[in-house]
Amino acid sequence: MVTTSIALRLRAPRATALYLPLGLAVALGLAVLPSGEAFAQGKPPAGKAPAKGKAPPPPTTPAKALKAVAVSPSTISWGMSPNQVAGVYDKLFDEDFKPKYKKVQPGVAMQALDAELAELKAQVRRSLVRFGEIPTGYDSTPLKPEYSYGNKEAVMNVSRDGRERYFFFIQDKLWKVADEHALGEGKPWGKTFDEALGKLAGYYGVAGRVREPDEQNKLAAKEADWTDGKGHVRAVMRSDSAFALIFEDEATVAQLASLRSNKLKDPNAIDPSVSDILRKPSEAPGPPPDAGKDKGGKGKGGKPAAPPPKK
Repeated sequence: MVTTSIALRLRAPRATALYLPLGLAVALGLAVLPSGEAFAQGKPPAGKAPAKGKAPPPPTTPAKALKAVAVSPSTISWGMSPNQVAGVYDKLFDEDFKPKYKKVQPGVAMQALDAELAELKAQVRRSLVRFGEIPTGYDSTPLKPEYSYGNKEAVMNVSRDGRERYFFFIQDKLWKVADEHALGEGKPWGKTFDEALGKLAGYYGVAGRVREPDEQNKLAAKEADWTDGKGHVRAVMRSDSAFALIFEDEATVAQLASLRSNKLKDPNAIDPSVSDILRKPSEAPGPPPDAGKDKGGKGKGGKPAAPPPKK
């Protein structure tokens, strides 16, 4: 078993995972960028350092990447169903276990390996969480901004080589991949988030658009992003010791407004009927200001209204 609580995995990312969608060196040992085995090994891709000189003005839209933004391995593609993604990992786990099988003889030890392998494959399928109308444990993690409720969205988690990767689906079609990565002394992506952004700028050939978390940007954390017109990648700061790389299908992003047409009520809001019961009782209303007077200021029957009682 390689399961741990979602909240713990995201609050304290594993030292071996980088945020390439919950880590760009492929949180699952697989990168989300094309070409470059470095990504598949959990290492930053090789790239030229940005040319020295006067820095260009910061972009106001996602930076235009000079290399394609794509998910690896090549057997992963946008639009896949949860079962198809699980099938990709079935084969990857089979490859992972080949060295182990070579070391055992048929019998109890091999049966144990069979069971372990089968459990890993089953875990991937069991990890599928659908965002219907009931809140999930993902709401307490940094992934909360990545999905919505009531719009046929779901997420699947894969644990591999001590790394975590998350696949997001909408209408059962893959449209987003998130990997977690660690930062720190001696880590492949560098000691700080800015160092990681420098490595990404070297790979994509241009500095990303950097945005701070604020009301205007509607961001919960600092992030930088790039696009090649088909794929969009965001490097999102999680903490001083971790960041995430989140890859998205641009075609789906363009349709999100219509795909997320269902807006669920806040599950934490108080029901109106309960609110009425809890409302503090107000004082009993007094008589209307002109009660007991006619238009001439007299009481009923033409008599002057009685003066107010002396205090």
